[in-house]
Amino acid sequence: MKYVELEQHINDVLAGRERFAPAYVVCGDDDYLRSRAIAALRSVVDEDFADLNISRFSADDGIAATVDALYTYPVFGEYRAVTLSLSQKLAEADKDALKAYIASPSETSVFVLDCDPEVAATLKGKGYERVDCAKLPEPELREVINKLFAPTHTIDKEAADELIRRTQGYMSRIAGEIVKLKDFCDGRVRREDVSATVAEDMDFQIYALADAVSKKDADTALAVLDVFYKNGIRSMRIVNQLYDKYRKMLHAELNKGLGNDELGALLGMKGGAVYHLRQVSGGYSQMRLKKCVDYLHGLQYDVLSGRRTENSALGEAVLELLTF
Repeated sequence: MKYVELEQHINDVLAGRERFAPAYVVCGDDDYLRSRAIAALRSVVDEDFADLNISRFSADDGIAATVDALYTYPVFGEYRAVTLSLSQKLAEADKDALKAYIASPSETSVFVLDCDPEVAATLKGKGYERVDCAKLPEPELREVINKLFAPTHTIDKEAADELIRRTQGYMSRIAGEIVKLKDFCDGRVRREDVSATVAEDMDFQIYALADAVSKKDADTALAVLDVFYKNGIRSMRIVNQLYDKYRKMLHAELNKGLGNDELGALLGMKGGAVYHLRQVSGGYSQMRLKKCVDYLHGLQYDVLSGRRTENSALGEAVLELLTF
């Protein structure tokens, strides 16, 4: 199920319309959504007895200890919640132990498997309910944003869209910005409020710059540069970021056969960020990306060796990239 469907599922279970799954596999590239999904599943435990009825395990604790906790009857409450965090694939014996539990689960325990994507891919079959905490599409993001502002505030659609754009749609940052916007605004949040309080994400601006260069749109490229200058970001930091992004875009174009999660593991990025990377890299040929990477690498060396000044390097670099 999707993250946005989880709350209704829990309500349906508590109302007797559905039953809890033997195990919930919580995974995805938005860490905020993962933490909120786990918190929602744990919320079925009576908070007065949470210390007694919420257990947390990792693979180092052993699957046997996790299963023992799952079969332990809750203390002064209706449910226990047991979370097992997995960052590496399980050994076959551990998989078998989980399968045995799934075949005969406790009716009083909510079992949550907090997994990295490659681990989640190995936990399939009847009894495993996947809770997808991938980056949300914009309509679902707006729904979550509206809930976070309620009941004290409302947000205009244009303001929500601007908030999503400036944060690249990552809920971990959106949640923090909403706290600031609630303090800044009385009741209604408008687009100008978001523009005044939410800083542009540097990654977003770098991609916007690379996208403008791919289209040979000099006006937009120079407008993005102006944003960097106004924010007081050093030229060399931007050059380094440009080199890093162009290098990763080249890898993306050279490895089109890899999925987003696979490429993300190769580049040290999350799947949602890889999606955005590929959206921009698609505007370049492999040869043009290679030229950009080589040029920016040479520019880094020239600045560090004193052949060129940092202040002039960035503007010259963008103008040069536009000609490739």
